[in-house]
Amino acid sequence: MPCIDILPVPCELSIQDTTQSDLVIFTSRNAVEFAHNLLPMPWENVSVYAIGRATGRILIKLGQQLIQEPVEPYNSEAFLSWHETQTSIKSVLIVKGVCGRGLIESTLPERGVTVVVKDVYKRVTPVVGDAERQRVFVENPPHIISITSDDVLRNLVNIAGPEYADVLHSIPLVVNSQRCADTAARLGFDHSAKVAYPPGDQGQMAAILEQLNGDSGNPFTGQ
Repeated sequence: MPCIDILPVPCELSIQDTTQSDLVIFTSRNAVEFAHNLLPMPWENVSVYAIGRATGRILIKLGQQLIQEPVEPYNSEAFLSWHETQTSIKSVLIVKGVCGRGLIESTLPERGVTVVVKDVYKRVTPVVGDAERQRVFVENPPHIISITSDDVLRNLVNIAGPEYADVLHSIPLVVNSQRCADTAARLGFDHSAKVAYPPGDQGQMAAILEQLNGDSGNPFTGQ
């Protein structure tokens, strides 16, 4: 069930934007794809950092070299820890989607770094019809829900609505970060979410198989 639509937003991106900063940060694969549509890569004479591994892979596929391989656990905190060792980086361009956590853009100025943000896409909740909601939450509810981001989780809760909240909250989750697991707990899910390691498809599949093959006391079994 797609729980996010990714749409472009009006944005101008020029060679000057990419070269006037010491470092360009891409926060997601979507950021790379929409930026590439605005200004085809590779960008020359630009130092680039990717937050996640999938983001790094698509940059490399487009011919864009990275200043540093993505750092575990592939989140904003990992970048900020790495940045503490990079005293020469005094200006940063962040290419991202509208909203988001904002941790990097709020922390770097406290370290004396000039930050420019380019929002190249936005996330919206797709419209899911009543028949599809009935099928998913009543006729054939899943044994496990795989969640790829906090936004996906929040949107799924909104799609389910109050009429299907009890069913949704009873289904175990596999998520990509402890932050998302904490969000699930705040949203009222009955079981502690399983955090995939590493984040992404490979870790998600391993976590799902681990839960399906777990003991009889595991909420993932017996459904």
